[in-house]
Amino acid sequence: MMNRYCPKIILTFALLLCVCMVSIAQYNPRFEQRYETNNKKKNKKQKKPEIVEYTEISPLNYASNPDRNGTDLQQPPLFNNRRVVIGGPGKTGIDISHYQGYINWAEVARDPQVTFVIMKATEASDFVDDRYQFNIREAHRYGLKVGSYHFYRAHIDPELQFRNMMRNIDPQQQDILPVIDVELTNGVSYDLFVSRLERLCEMVTRAYGARPIIYTGRNFFNKYFNNNYWRQYKLWIAAYTTNPPVLNNEQDYIMWQFTEKSRVQGIKGGVDMSRFMFGHTIEDILYYRK
Repeated sequence: MMNRYCPKIILTFALLLCVCMVSIAQYNPRFEQRYETNNKKKNKKQKKPEIVEYTEISPLNYASNPDRNGTDLQQPPLFNNRRVVIGGPGKTGIDISHYQGYINWAEVARDPQVTFVIMKATEASDFVDDRYQFNIREAHRYGLKVGSYHFYRAHIDPELQFRNMMRNIDPQQQDILPVIDVELTNGVSYDLFVSRLERLCEMVTRAYGARPIIYTGRNFFNKYFNNNYWRQYKLWIAAYTTNPPVLNNEQDYIMWQFTEKSRVQGIKGGVDMSRFMFGHTIEDILYYRK
């Protein structure tokens, strides 16, 4: 009988001894120190993933990002990406394009930040924003003040760009003056860049009976708009900085686009937001249809 149960008793005793040794070791200060050291080493090896702030599409301007490749898209960004929260009811508005995807305009109209909306319509000689017709129809449906912009391409004949605008931007649908978005030289000379832009602005002025608004970045304006000719145009300046932008020759401007990361009801993701400056109001940008 002893022979039969002896191996089982020895095995049981050995297991109990192991359990006791482990229990004693866990209360041993040296064991705890070693355990903590190993854990620290393990945690050190497992690096936490870096949190990267994602900026959509364009380093220049989220909503008016060009849809056709130009020759100088790799130039340094004009603006930084710091978020600035400025404005209030009656002072701010947004600009949008197909990059925002589907927009719930009923929700947008309820957001007190949105006094007006300027939306991308055309670019170059043949590009048309595929969300434009839906956006302008729905924005009007919910009572918003609406305007449209054309993204200017300096390497393309301004007459062809003007025709594209007039085919797709109906003056009778506009509550706000037409906007020419100017961000790139597309590799052309300074003189050609300026002369073609002047021609486009003159054609738009004749068609609408009012001068268009010029949208551009602060640095771009200071570099390429350095003469008094542009004082006759209303300016909309983008600069994602803490302080309002300052233009050469103390040039006045109507609006400041101060962020690309505003949150608006009914729109997913960040939105470009602008505010009126120097006592200007929405009355200064309204288009009185013929």
